[in-house]
Amino acid sequence: MKDTLAGRIESLKAGKITKSQRKILEYFETADHKHIIYMSITQLAEEVGVAEATVLRFCRSLGFNGYQEFRLNLAQSMIGGTMQEEESGIEYVGNIIADYQKALDLCRKRLTEAKLQQAFDYILSARTVCCCGVGHSYLAALELHNRLMKMGILTYCEQDIHFQNILISSRNESDLMIVFSVSGGTKDVIEAAQLARSCGMKIIVITCYERSPLTRFSDLVLSSVPMESPVQPGAMTSKLMQLFFVDVLCTGLHMCDKDRFDEFIAKGNVATARKLV
Repeated sequence: MKDTLAGRIESLKAGKITKSQRKILEYFETADHKHIIYMSITQLAEEVGVAEATVLRFCRSLGFNGYQEFRLNLAQSMIGGTMQEEESGIEYVGNIIADYQKALDLCRKRLTEAKLQQAFDYILSARTVCCCGVGHSYLAALELHNRLMKMGILTYCEQDIHFQNILISSRNESDLMIVFSVSGGTKDVIEAAQLARSCGMKIIVITCYERSPLTRFSDLVLSSVPMESPVQPGAMTSKLMQLFFVDVLCTGLHMCDKDRFDEFIAKGNVATARKLV
């Protein structure tokens, strides 16, 4: 019992707790846990009315390394009582399609013409564009890098975090970073954004959480709504939303100066044509 989340909470309550801990416990006892597992540490702190450091200390007082581990344990504790019966045949295919459609609709609702135009201005005026993503988010960063490169825009995309930081350290206010992170709480990405900010780079953040540690360093945030629980990291819906933003940015950029970008794309096609059988 003590090793379960409920057991850890009871053990904490049995001891001497601080005023802030009591405040978080009271919120935890009345709030919908299904809502909490989709919240960033920033959102939870704002909901409760405490500092993020207080939430982090609370998680550690329960024996967790941090907020993400607490959120994962909370999600896992909910699975047993909420598991649905397995669907027969291929009914699950329709549910997958519905999830994709919902994710794309949510992305569309969050997009505004003003935000897109600001993103286009940042990209078109940048000397270089550094596309950044760690883990599952690297796929979207690499796709954006490839698309922009074909349009003649000088971009970089380093998978190794050390080389990525070396690259960022040599950039300045003439350069742009576009960073992908579903949670906005990945330590390596936050540190990279912090380094980029210290170098004067403009930063566009593409995430599911408008209020997260990462977005504090941003000049512009393009966001959707969280669609994955901690027990399903890297869910396909999250990847789909990130790739949707890639497509929107690149298609919109192409429309800004079609003749120019068509010329670069045509040159690239000629350069690679001889490689095809």
